[in-house]
Amino acid sequence: MAAGSARCGGRAVGGRKLKLYRHGAQPEQRGHEGVSETLSPTKEGAAFDGVVKRFDKHIRAHENGMSMGWVKRKFPNAIEYTRMGDGVRGLGFFISCASVLMMGAFCVYGIVTLSEFDIWFGYAGIVMLLGMMVFSVVFIPLFLTRAELFAPEDLPVIFDRKHRRVYQITRYSEPGLKGLFQPWPTVALEYDWDLVDAQVNVQTAVGPNMAKRQHSLWFIVRRSAEDDTPIDAFTLGNPFVLNEGLASAFWEHIRRFMEEGGPHVVRGERLVELGRPETMWEGIKQAAHYKGGGLRQWFRDGSLIPWMVILLFPVFGPMIFLSGIGNYLAYKTSKPVQWPQEVLDAVGEPLAG
Repeated sequence: MAAGSARCGGRAVGGRKLKLYRHGAQPEQRGHEGVSETLSPTKEGAAFDGVVKRFDKHIRAHENGMSMGWVKRKFPNAIEYTRMGDGVRGLGFFISCASVLMMGAFCVYGIVTLSEFDIWFGYAGIVMLLGMMVFSVVFIPLFLTRAELFAPEDLPVIFDRKHRRVYQITRYSEPGLKGLFQPWPTVALEYDWDLVDAQVNVQTAVGPNMAKRQHSLWFIVRRSAEDDTPIDAFTLGNPFVLNEGLASAFWEHIRRFMEEGGPHVVRGERLVELGRPETMWEGIKQAAHYKGGGLRQWFRDGSLIPWMVILLFPVFGPMIFLSGIGNYLAYKTSKPVQWPQEVLDAVGEPLAG
């Protein structure tokens, strides 16, 4: 599909009009070197990205397709996925608080210790530690908190099989400190389905007695049928729970829907319910994946989280508490997102249920 000019819809995000860019028209779309083409050799202490599987739209990738509980809305011939699962916000706020407490305490201890040394050596060390303190207590929390506060409420993706299009809402960050205090630039992008390829990437960390693999489902957007240069890339699903099999089943659900008229959701799966915490306590419970019903139900719904909180409370207790506060603040400062009218006209009215 040839790149066209940007078209602006009549809907708004945070009071600003949301633009719809046709395939390849967005100026920010360029090659993504971060999505590695091949697996790097394994090294001691290494962390690397690699492609473990590339999919073909016309070949079954898994016996069963799974929507993984990420489908947000159904349209007559389209499905909308969320990219903001329940309880996933707030981690940046926790890391910010941990950075302030740990690095701040380390720098204060270092300053007190160095004051007992030779005057010139002590002054040089104190100046260096003061610089570290400013960086860790001010700039790191500022950037991490900025990633979650005043951000779009959701960054959904729509797969439209009638028109063979993929739509996504994405945000871009302004570079430098000035960008920290400006609204998130948010746009809607349209892709030609035939120019979108899917693959499973794995990030592996190798240590002396440890090897941890984290899988993610990536969609790579090519410039045109004649030019395979990647111009954009986006991911779906939670990489902390995906493995190669689940990522393949996730992709198979999307492939069947787009290529074979498959169902919007797999039988028995519900549409995702994104609850907005109205109080800080609700934000903490959402971060802990507690949905009510007592402790027994929490252990059923929360997977490993309740066990980690109880068995390792000194670590996971404060983590859940601070992440919950950040989760609440993120929702309170989030900006509502609405699709441009062109997209709504293309997919039609949402279906009930």
